[in-house]
Amino acid sequence: MTKRNLITELAEVETGIKLLQKKREALREEAIMKGWAMWKITISQRAPSLAWWKEHRPSTWQKHVKSAEVKRFEIV
Repeated sequence: MTKRNLITELAEVETGIKLLQKKREALREEAIMKGWAMWKITISQRAPSLAWWKEHRPSTWQKHVKSAEVKRFEIV
C-alpha cells in the first residue's frame, strides 16, 4: 500500500465514522423522543488547571505529578 492510498483510505474511514456518529445521535434523539431512553446526568469533580497548581501549590503538584506515555497517531 502506498502512502497516498493509505491516506485516502484513512480519510474514507474517518468520513464513515463521522456519518455513523451523526446516525447514532439521530437514533439517540429518536429513542429519547419515544421515551425509550434518557440522558443521565452525573456529577464529577474536577481539579483546578495545571497553571493554577503550579502558581499556588507547586510543591503539592510536584509531589503528586506522574508522567505517562501517550500514544498519538500522526501522519508525516
